[in-house]
Amino acid sequence: ENVPYIAGMGKAADLLSENDAGWRENARRMENTRSRLLDGLRSRLCPVYGDDAIRVNGPSDPALRLPNTLSVGLRGVQSGELLRAVSDRVAASAGSACHASGGGISAVLKAMSVPEEYAAGTLRLSVGPDIAEEDADRAADILAAEAMRQLGAVKK
Repeated sequence: ENVPYIAGMGKAADLLSENDAGWRENARRMENTRSRLLDGLRSRLCPVYGDDAIRVNGPSDPALRLPNTLSVGLRGVQSGELLRAVSDRVAASAGSACHASGGGISAVLKAMSVPEEYAAGTLRLSVGPDIAEEDADRAADILAAEAMRQLGAVKK
């Protein structure tokens, strides 16, 4: 048994319960930013490549997703290549949180039945309570521009 970790978890729960309104406000703000980022990607990519250019990985109901995390698959995009191109401007990762960096499609995405054409282009994006709307817009611009560079003339 890891007593220090158990005690730490108890202390974290105490702190959270003391600031109930604060963490709820942070969660609401992060949900809004996450939605803005998704809307930004859709508005840039879907008019050119079709409504199925982006697939959200996870629950279809946004209320059931983590407030700070967006996992999306970009059809026809290679996430590793995209991340190398934007790593100095956008912090993101490929695949799932528990995916070892061994290449290939993560077992988590396979278990979620994410089609390979989306799994290969999956990005995991996280936002914090202090991320401004402009930051989400800028990230959507950068990610969409690189996706469009990869996709080139492949249109709807």
